[in-house]
Amino acid sequence: MSRYDANILLLWSPGSEKNPYHPGDDEKAEVIANSIKTGIIACKTTQLIELIAALSLADIVVCSDGGAMHIAAALDKPIVTIWGSTNPAIWRPWGVKHMILQDESRKVENISTEAVLNAVENFLA
Repeated sequence: MSRYDANILLLWSPGSEKNPYHPGDDEKAEVIANSIKTGIIACKTTQLIELIAALSLADIVVCSDGGAMHIAAALDKPIVTIWGSTNPAIWRPWGVKHMILQDESRKVENISTEAVLNAVENFLA
């Protein structure tokens, strides 16, 4: 995002992916942070208030369809949401500028990085 003089604030579900009760994304976040290296701020949030505070700093939020998306909407943030099988007609963010990315297959893994980047660029333009 250097052409926009922007940084990425990386948030994730805290905890190890090996936790059988509540698998987290610590390992995935480490891989992402280590592969990008510059222009990224990895911000582990272990309490809801920390997640709210971190999201409040964002100019644009890119996330999946879930709790962080609804918090971002409550904070009046523009949102690019990556959707799987959930019905966006029911669960979309309300009252904020947003873009929903959902493939016909309704599988998150079929949403391309290019589609996400294009959506973010639309907000930044």
